[in-house]
Amino acid sequence: MNHIKRQLSLLTTTLLLAGCFGPQTYFSTVFNSMYDTYFPTTDSSDRLNMNYKVEATITTATAQTTYEVYFFGTGLKLITVSPETKDGVATTRTLTIVYDYAEDGLFASRVYANNPGESEKVFTAFDDNSFSLFNQAVDVIETTISEEVRTIINNQATNLVIGGQPTPQDIKVYNLPVANFIDLSTFEATAGFVPSTLTVKVTYTESLNQGQFDINASGDGKTYTAVLKLSHADQLIAGDYLLSAQEKATYEGFN
Repeated sequence: MNHIKRQLSLLTTTLLLAGCFGPQTYFSTVFNSMYDTYFPTTDSSDRLNMNYKVEATITTATAQTTYEVYFFGTGLKLITVSPETKDGVATTRTLTIVYDYAEDGLFASRVYANNPGESEKVFTAFDDNSFSLFNQAVDVIETTISEEVRTIINNQATNLVIGGQPTPQDIKVYNLPVANFIDLSTFEATAGFVPSTLTVKVTYTESLNQGQFDINASGDGKTYTAVLKLSHADQLIAGDYLLSAQEKATYEGFN
């Protein structure tokens, strides 16, 4: 029995050492790089002024919704596609909103897949609720990535638990033991239920400083899946996303 224990101990030690061969990039390094690049920032008017692209696909047991968000400093553009029933027909709705800081308002258009030739276009001046969707997202991020969580992530013991990736390897993948970092009940605001299981995989492309988060949660007979991609840091040009004067004139309520 003692011989078997020694053999198991030797095997475990060998595996641990094998995992440390060569220079390693630990998750804390990747996390801090993405945090510095992609954490939401605001200007003096408390308007989001980052510059990058976000893509997200949210899947529940009943629906799938996709988002594309382009932050370009002087505004932002949101495109979301979601299932909807229109005139008794199951279809999808595409909502496109351009937040134009210079115009102090947003341009929203809505079109349904079963009637693509007909669209609704409305201009609305900013009010207290205009940025509510983004404010909620920022609140979730700030709550989840608290100072305590950042301290845990930057702990050497946490690095060893998550493991490293070979430094020369451009695409790095980390599986995070999230339940060790946060109380899963805090995830209820995001998923709509308290998960009993939660997995998070982070894929980081170092050459592009681009990250992807794959989140899977389940509990109480419910499921939630999210794929979040962060890319194109400091590469977006406002003119590619703002509307022209001619386009603005087609929106109801814009003078």
